[in-house]
Amino acid sequence: MSLKKSRNRSFNPFNLSFLDIMSCGLGAVILIFLILKHGDSLDSDQEKLISFDIDNAKEFIDKSLADINAKNAVISKIQEKLADKNSKIKKIEAEITSQKVLKDSIIKKNNDIQQINRTKEESIPDIIKISGDGERQYLTGLKIEGKRIVYLFDASASMLDENIQTIFKLSFLSDEQKSQSKKWVRAKNTLKWLVARLPSKAQFSILSYNTSVKSHTNGAWIQTGDKQLVTQALNSALSILPEDGTNFEKALLAVKEMRPQPDAVYIITDGLPTIGEQLSRFSISLETRNCLKSESRGRISPDCRHALFQKAKDEYLKGNKIKTSTILLPLQGDLRAASDYWNLALQTGGTTISPSEDWP
Repeated sequence: MSLKKSRNRSFNPFNLSFLDIMSCGLGAVILIFLILKHGDSLDSDQEKLISFDIDNAKEFIDKSLADINAKNAVISKIQEKLADKNSKIKKIEAEITSQKVLKDSIIKKNNDIQQINRTKEESIPDIIKISGDGERQYLTGLKIEGKRIVYLFDASASMLDENIQTIFKLSFLSDEQKSQSKKWVRAKNTLKWLVARLPSKAQFSILSYNTSVKSHTNGAWIQTGDKQLVTQALNSALSILPEDGTNFEKALLAVKEMRPQPDAVYIITDGLPTIGEQLSRFSISLETRNCLKSESRGRISPDCRHALFQKAKDEYLKGNKIKTSTILLPLQGDLRAASDYWNLALQTGGTTISPSEDWP
């Protein structure tokens, strides 16, 4: 009996209690649960971090997109302005091209007109015949025109030469030598040129002047079509010799006294006057009175010559203004002559030129 019980209680490895097994299983389950629960906690934190990063990235992207859109809007406005400016530039370029075409057309027409006028001038015979080399007979900027034309021919001693000392020496030479002096020959050739270019249907007169004024048409108007009288008047003017001082005022007063009055005056001279008219001391400035006194003593300064010119011009311009042009020959030391004669031409609508030494 006892032996039987002993057998029943003997050890069997397969007799582990169910509780032990369950405990082990339960422990494993708990361990797995803990592991799983811990893993779930890490995934949640990471998810929060990722979610935060994503939100930040979205916010950054949205802000960047807003900036990009704003800049695109600015760029669009700039592009619109550029397009507008390009359109204006194209219009301006088109206008420039049109103006250039118009300018070229005007230049061409002007050239054609000049050619026509030149042809007309060449087809009209000169009033008198003068020698020369073709185009050298023409003087740019000076056109002889008018219905009644006066030539004022300076015949003062300074017309002998442009150098003061040479003028003094030539004044003691014979009349033949004076008449052949280089500057005087040039002055006479200039007068010839002017007479030769007179309009075919006009009247003219020649006045020479120094201390006095002489009419070479006997105080009358000569028709340019009367070649005999034209030649006589010209030869009369060419036969005189330069001498004495220059009373420009007296010459201009003689022009104003002509009846009917001229509508064009052409002056051949080399400088400012050295003599003025002795008027009432109340009608002239103190400066001019002093100049007249110095002139009477044989001394005349450049400032005084300018003052005498101004006095003569002021008297000349009273009333009707006559178109007055000047051909100015050179004279040493007379620096204000060019500007004074230029102002006279400007105020009357004329021209002042100083031709080259070998003209005409």
